Amino acid sequence: MALKPKPEPRLTAGEKTRVAALIARMAKRGIAGEDVHLGDLTSRVDHIFEEAAARSERENDAMTRELETARDAVAVAKTASRTAGRTTRPAARTALRTAEDALRRTERAARRIGL
Repeated sequence: MALKPKPEPRLTAGEKTRVAALIARMAKRGIAGEDVHLGDLTSRVDHIFEEAAARSERENDAMTRELETARDAVAVAKTASRTAGRTTRPAARTALRTAEDALRRTERAARRIGL
């Protein structure tokens, strides 16, 4: 089974701007000739991508934890709704709807970042 290549991390607007500026500087140096040293600029671009990958990993971990928390909250609310007495049942149903709405919002956000 072949390993899937790791996807490129999503860059923020600031990171995209910095990378674009560095690539423009590389192009400017490239005009000067083929034997011009570009190592300093390429290492800076690589550093930006490494930092973006680390940030993306932290965000994915946090989103995974948030999803688990939201799923647990729905499970607790369902149990409370099922075991509620006659007087507390409407409040339990409202709590269940609130928990399910929060889970849907969290799942939507997770899909946007690729989880």
